[in-house]
Amino acid sequence: MQKTQCAHFETFVKEEAQPQSEVCQVCGIRGPLRMCTECGFVGCCESTNSHDTAHWKETGHPIIKRMPLSADSWLWCYEDRDYLR
Repeated sequence: MQKTQCAHFETFVKEEAQPQSEVCQVCGIRGPLRMCTECGFVGCCESTNSHDTAHWKETGHPIIKRMPLSADSWLWCYEDRDYLR
């Protein structure tokens, strides 16, 4: 069951955050992609080169959103290791 929020939600989920790219900003892969909800960084997911995880480890921004962005895009909190909404 997905949580609706976590302890990091209010600090790191910025509704105004927009993707900085349509491809992974590190390796250029087109998908699957995740967007940082704090700064809009776009990285490839764990099933490819894990640049989304590397971004979290480098910046401390713990929440990502599945791309392409839609009303159905889930969130993941690395700190809590859980899906949100």
